[in-house]
Amino acid sequence: MGGMPGMMGGLPGMMGGLPGMMGGVPGMGMPGMGGMGTPGMGGMGGRGGGRRRREQPHVMPARTKVLLRGLQGAAHHNGKLGVVQDHDESSGRYTIQLEGGEQLRIKYENLLQMLAAEVTGMTRNEFNGRTAQVSNWDEERGRYHVKLPGEDGVAALQPQNLILPEGTRARVVGLQSQPQWNTRVGKITGFDRVKGRYTVQMTDEQRLSVKLENLLL
Repeated sequence: MGGMPGMMGGLPGMMGGLPGMMGGVPGMGMPGMGGMGTPGMGGMGGRGGGRRRREQPHVMPARTKVLLRGLQGAAHHNGKLGVVQDHDESSGRYTIQLEGGEQLRIKYENLLQMLAAEVTGMTRNEFNGRTAQVSNWDEERGRYHVKLPGEDGVAALQPQNLILPEGTRARVVGLQSQPQWNTRVGKITGFDRVKGRYTVQMTDEQRLSVKLENLLL
């Protein structure tokens, strides 16, 4: 895991070097991932009766803060912030309440969790160990847009340069030995700093040990 040239010696695009990043990056939509519904479409089974659902490792819990991204049929909602209210297992959609109060039903791939992660593996060692706030994802470049405390502008970091916190739901990608788990979502339950690997709970029985670059928000 190495640093990336250009950012104060390691982070590209820092200090306003990424054009248009504060207002959204062109082409950041995730092709073919459309899929948005309005509340009440398809039914939200299990919401009635006041039953409390058991937490599932592949489902973001209620009150998770998210950013809408990659919507095609309703692209005007891209970049809006919201909060997870519920999840419909049959349709795979989340009910998201936007900051203005409107509710939408969105697929996982069109949501980005808003969280703080630890910077690691940078050439400029002074950045390692610092907390970065994830603000967006550049699908074309494969980098997160993050804000570092005390720094102007945003930085673009690769997945291997961020340690996501425990409890985060993330998508498995690029596994060679167990490709059946690729594109599946799991829950981060730990990080081994010696091995540089996450422990990811996929089901009640199955856990994976994966590298930083093999998990994406």
